Amino acid sequence: MKKLTNYLPFIIDLILSLIATIVYSVITEEKEFIAYVQFLVGPVLLLAIQLLNLTKLVRIPILLNYLLMLHLIMALLLGGGFKFYDLIPSWDMILHGYFGFLCSALVFCILLNFNGEKLSLILILVLIFFVTMGAAGMWEICEFTMDSLTGSDTQRIQESIDNGHTPVYDTMMDLIIAIPGILLFYFYILIDKLNKYQITAYLYKDIKRINQ
Repeated sequence: MKKLTNYLPFIIDLILSLIATIVYSVITEEKEFIAYVQFLVGPVLLLAIQLLNLTKLVRIPILLNYLLMLHLIMALLLGGGFKFYDLIPSWDMILHGYFGFLCSALVFCILLNFNGEKLSLILILVLIFFVTMGAAGMWEICEFTMDSLTGSDTQRIQESIDNGHTPVYDTMMDLIIAIPGILLFYFYILIDKLNKYQITAYLYKDIKRINQ
């Protein structure tokens, strides 16, 4: 039963992705192939994480899987498939801010895999910041690559120009908004420290449990 619970984020996302695919096919007149790809990516990624856990090279705790699942639902199902990026102007900013927090948590958990708790807190915070900002930069590279291949405008270059901004306005704002997400994770570390690192201990225990 415990092993099955590890797959719950994947199972939940798979069910939601199947529902989203059916609903999208029924209500959308002009269907886009990229939308179906986006519906598929979430479950594949979550399953890949569980398979990675089985290798015991790097172990991602279940709590982080749920946080990742939420991000995938918001970004791929709602944002991409059902156009929340267009319907809600702040949707993109919210997701990039959340990405800053999520990626910080992922870096932190990876450090725990390799006894990173023995590092100084300052070094941990510095590593989290630069790795997360690097990941945010990679996200923008992926968006640029997709736009170049498909002719889309996920980086909202034309929208930025129409609004009187520079062409790179959306790209730079996406990078900048990740910083509050990182700072929010720093705040979590502070609160956890005041509570004698109870949440960190739970994450560490879950990582070791996966290894059993």
